[in-house]
Amino acid sequence: MNSGYCARGRRGPGSARGFTLVEALVALLVGLLVLYGVHKIIVSGVKTQTTTSVQTELNRSAQQAMDDLTSRLRGSSSVVAALADRISFTDQDGANLKYWVENGALYRAFNASKYTGGIVMATDVTQLAFTYLDSSGNPGAAADQAVRVSVALTLEQARYSTHLESAVTLRNK
Repeated sequence: MNSGYCARGRRGPGSARGFTLVEALVALLVGLLVLYGVHKIIVSGVKTQTTTSVQTELNRSAQQAMDDLTSRLRGSSSVVAALADRISFTDQDGANLKYWVENGALYRAFNASKYTGGIVMATDVTQLAFTYLDSSGNPGAAADQAVRVSVALTLEQARYSTHLESAVTLRNK
């Protein structure tokens, strides 16, 4: 007679058997550990994406501002005002250009008599510094003696920053 019960207390072949409570809890724990690992990977990826995005935007903004300033300065005919944190020069078309930082923004103005108004070239600017060099390469040249201009631009946002430096020799000097 086959009652589905073996002599050792086990069910015979073909009879249904479920998970014990311990097996179910172990499976649940393993599943939770896998989900926790996946969660950590996703959170890490989002943080990396945010960091990369902010740093890339700072770099792009700084590079665009520096490219604009240096390309216009390179073709200038004369430096009008040689100040450490702002510059005024006459470009190759005869327009007077001014670049300066105010309230964390880099501005550019055409034919302005003062350092006001203008177009915002970059935000989050913490430093804009100019060094004016004479024909011998000595720093501290007067505006009308400047032949080469060194430019330093720093942008910072939260804990991210970028710093660019460039030196421009005035073509028309």
